[in-house]
Amino acid sequence: MTIRQFALAGAAFALAACGQPAAPGPEAPVAPQSLMEQAQALAPEQQPVFGWQQLTAYQRTHPEAQPPCTSIRRAESFGVIPADAAPESIYGAHIGALVLSVQCGPQLTTANDTAAEHWLVVLAPGAAEAAVLNCANASGGDQCPRTIPRAAPTP
Repeated sequence: MTIRQFALAGAAFALAACGQPAAPGPEAPVAPQSLMEQAQALAPEQQPVFGWQQLTAYQRTHPEAQPPCTSIRRAESFGVIPADAAPESIYGAHIGALVLSVQCGPQLTTANDTAAEHWLVVLAPGAAEAAVLNCANASGGDQCPRTIPRAAPTP
């Protein structure tokens, strides 16, 4: 090849590159999603599974959270806690958070649910870790009703 052919080939490449976007540079790192965002990005039927996974991870790192959840009876999403949740309820301190309920225990129709094995997994906006709450109150009753109690309307 002659110098002229190299020059023509170089010019052809230069013309071909005109109007082409620049080569992509390194992309800005994507901010990690909060657990609440991760859960809300899932299909509704997958959110309870995500809640159980968070409970299991929490109990691995917090052995004092007793009793351990060795089997699941039921898991469900209670949704985002509304602004008018009763402040004296277990939900009152977590307004705006997504709440997932996990009832642990044997999957037998003859076995009753126990409050000590009922857990709330609270995914607060922007939080990287779940808050896990046991539903048993001081008398052994369950303080985590499916229907989130609302504050009385002000007259």
